[in-house]
Amino acid sequence: METGKRFKIFSFVILLFGSHLLLAQPNTLYFMKGIPQTKDLNPARPGISGGFYFSMPLFSKLDLSVNTNNWAYNDLIHWGTGTRSDSLVIDLDKFRGSLDNKNFIYESAALTILEGGYKKGKNFFAVSLTEREFTSLFFSKNIVNLIQFGNYPYVGQTYYSGNGGGGAQHYREFAFNYSRDIDKKLTIGGAAKILFGMAAVQTNGMNFKITSTDNGEYLDVAATGRINISAPVSFNYNAYGEITAVNSLPNYSVKDYLTNFQNPGIAVDLGFAYRINKKTEVSASIIDLGVIGWKSNVTRFTEQGHYLYRGINLNDSRENPPVIPQLTAVIDSLSNVISREFRPAHSEANFATLLPAKIYFGIDHQLNDIVNVSGLTRIRITNNRIHTSLTGSANALLWERLSLSASYSVMESTYDNLGLGVGIRAGIFQIYTAADNLFSPFYPSKARNMNLRIGINFIFDGKGSGKSESWLNPNCHCPY
Repeated sequence: METGKRFKIFSFVILLFGSHLLLAQPNTLYFMKGIPQTKDLNPARPGISGGFYFSMPLFSKLDLSVNTNNWAYNDLIHWGTGTRSDSLVIDLDKFRGSLDNKNFIYESAALTILEGGYKKGKNFFAVSLTEREFTSLFFSKNIVNLIQFGNYPYVGQTYYSGNGGGGAQHYREFAFNYSRDIDKKLTIGGAAKILFGMAAVQTNGMNFKITSTDNGEYLDVAATGRINISAPVSFNYNAYGEITAVNSLPNYSVKDYLTNFQNPGIAVDLGFAYRINKKTEVSASIIDLGVIGWKSNVTRFTEQGHYLYRGINLNDSRENPPVIPQLTAVIDSLSNVISREFRPAHSEANFATLLPAKIYFGIDHQLNDIVNVSGLTRIRITNNRIHTSLTGSANALLWERLSLSASYSVMESTYDNLGLGVGIRAGIFQIYTAADNLFSPFYPSKARNMNLRIGINFIFDGKGSGKSESWLNPNCHCPY
């Protein structure tokens, strides 16, 4: 299969299931007061002390998120200077300088269709239905080095691309939450999640190496990798096993896609909140510890190719026919050889994917009846890598109607993350939003971290009258 065709097919599937714009929820949300959705980050923190709530149908909440390891679009493509000030330029020097040895871009989106919960006495129950997707791409800095400098710096050595690739998933989540106040100090909670995979792409071990002699007589090229796909598409192959077309399954409708329950999975959330005293609480949780098994419309491509390239011998164009036609013929011939040598085998094979799990550790201290200050550590695990962020925030609940949270976060070695959370309530109606970086939407080409949570609730708890209560009410059997 030609390299261009491979790239098109991989890109097609990534674009099919990935959002170009923006599964990390804003850290700012964790300690916001009076917001039921704080349970999504720690099931032991339900956000209401009594009564029940339900969220706006079809728009209960929306999560959008994207982040990199401290590189931005503007590092690669930006406006030029001088005579090129009116043009966009590709700046590989700047881009390469912003990269680590291992790099990634991660995006996610989630839309909750239905959600509701009920708190009575010591017990809290909630259910929700959510559509989720996420996409991750990871690559080595060595790839950029090869693109910029070619193989010249590696003559007499072996070049390793490093593992690269990515993945994408779209799945449906049915979540059942429960938490209980064990006593006046300890609350524990959990969520059981039934998952149904809709479509996925998964890569493993995508890499290649190039070995050359000291005199550059030949290049020894080897490539390995595997791509698993579960999607309503079919592939056409020629006699050499190369993919010639990607087609939608015949008679496969949107309804068939949305009612696909053939890829089941399961996940759990676990958490606790412990009040050390009347003013201080510590908490921790693990979110989205789960797996999905894929078995519908599955295809596996496995690459194990090897090719010995001895170069191109061109005659002097002053004495022979022009070089360009010769070069074109050689390149065409080389392309056909490489296409056969690096042709991935295809088969049907079930596979499994893990959800990107998150771990939270928090501490919250009450300054007075209205304001508390908090610290939060989040650890996200994806593609066998650990990513850590730190957030400090000040949180307030005014007149039982206005929830405010101002935060500062260190994420992926970026230090300009000023966040804000706002929840406004009028009677039973509540709208809230939270983000960890207020400036990213205004400067998207320079953004390293972007996230946004927004939702609408209807809360029936007898509050909202303008009378404020202490955050840690000892008679409440809850942390709010």
